[in-house]
Amino acid sequence: MRSPKAQKTPVDYASFKTGTVVPKGSATSAHMATWHIAHTIPGIREWVMDQSL
Repeated sequence: MRSPKAQKTPVDYASFKTGTVVPKGSATSAHMATWHIAHTIPGIREWVMDQSL
């Protein structure tokens, strides 16, 4: 798999402030917890739905 930089395509990402996604003491992983929030952001949701194998 080629990296996005090698493909010369833009890379979009979202970041969340520490403590805003996973409550302190939770066993949920930050990676899994971000999707619940990210899917409510129209641009991210559209990008995810536009992806194909």
